[in-house]
Amino acid sequence: MKILLSPNATKRTELRDLYNHALDEAEELYIASAYLTDWDASYKLGSACKRVVFLVGTDFGLTRKAAMLNVLGWIPKHISFSFLAVQSRSGGFHPKIVAWKTHSGKYYCMIGSSNLSKAAFSNNCEANVVTEISSQDFARICAWLDVVSTDSSPISKDWIKHHYTEAKVAHKEREADKSILQIKPSDLPHGAACARAVRENRHKQAAFQQISKPIRAAAVRCARSKISRGQFWQTFWNLWAHHKSRLQGRGLQLTGKAAKWEEACGALIRILDARKSSSTLQLDQLVIKEIDQLGRTGNPTRRAWLSEMLCHYFPELYPISNKPVQKWLSHIKLRGRRGSTEGQRYIDLAQKLRLAVQNQHPAGARNLAELDGAIWRWAADHSLLKS
Repeated sequence: MKILLSPNATKRTELRDLYNHALDEAEELYIASAYLTDWDASYKLGSACKRVVFLVGTDFGLTRKAAMLNVLGWIPKHISFSFLAVQSRSGGFHPKIVAWKTHSGKYYCMIGSSNLSKAAFSNNCEANVVTEISSQDFARICAWLDVVSTDSSPISKDWIKHHYTEAKVAHKEREADKSILQIKPSDLPHGAACARAVRENRHKQAAFQQISKPIRAAAVRCARSKISRGQFWQTFWNLWAHHKSRLQGRGLQLTGKAAKWEEACGALIRILDARKSSSTLQLDQLVIKEIDQLGRTGNPTRRAWLSEMLCHYFPELYPISNKPVQKWLSHIKLRGRRGSTEGQRYIDLAQKLRLAVQNQHPAGARNLAELDGAIWRWAADHSLLKS
């Protein structure tokens, strides 16, 4: 264990050096700070890093927009990166913690008083402890942050510009807009037509239970090469073609026959199996990995088919990736961060829609499958209004 006390006349950069050391050797890195007012984007992550979870608080509007933009510019491409703003809650969000797993299999944690600010790294009186920890304690930290992350909003340039209110004077506890909801009530689909669409999708979702087990069984056989691509497609299409559970159009019929179904089925089964032992954040990371892998092989099922299957099997967690949803997000100016992978964009969307349902139940929607109906109705009505 090492105790870091600052300012330190003989080791002025001790805290900064510790952060940089963590960035150098981390294979997995978790950062949580009550607020973020400064981020040095010049120091890069080590090449061994595969995953970063970065949570910042928003109490009193103290976190600065410029610092968040620095982090967005610093994020390396093609690694798993979650950058999240924690909603104000009773008691506030006040941790100052860095935890990491090294590529050699060791685990470390720094915890103390230092937020991510220039003052913390220069002339503030700060006390921190860094120590090696067990894999079990590292897992506890990850699980704790996972719980926090489920009530947090993905940070993007659109969110910073249009959905976050920064306090005029930093370091002064004045009341800023405490709501960091990604999507405001006025942005959400509403009205009688949207409510009917929600109810229709609720019935479709219930109907899916009739075919969920046969689809999964066929997917398992295909993933294990017990049946061919063509056999899976025929089995699936016989179940699906005219079934009343379908949530979207018939584009899959055009691409399904040529798909590499053993890859797509393997991805779905790995995700379904992982749910039993994974937290939501861990499952999100697996979904990112599977979608990006299907993207690298050019598999067309990663959008229409896989997202609809995920929406049916996990209606509280995963949406359908479709044009109406993208049209709606563009309309309310809430795009994901640039440079992210297809899988990361999908999970970014999922996190936004989860919060919308959790906090506001638009048009009566209780999950993402139901919300998709309202968004489709909104998109159809919006097209009519513009034509």
